[in-house]
Amino acid sequence: MKKILITGAAGFLGSHLCDRFIAEGFHVIAMDNLITGDLNNISHLFPLSN
Repeated sequence: MKKILITGAAGFLGSHLCDRFIAEGFHVIAMDNLITGDLNNISHLFPLSN
């Protein structure tokens, strides 16, 4: 399984990248300092193992 790091993952673009890469089978490591991002953008991904 390939791993990918997405910075700014809780922002608009980052959250869509997380969705896309998870759908393609990647293991996603998501980072965000939440200055402009929002956890609600990626909260649906928390239960997923990858």
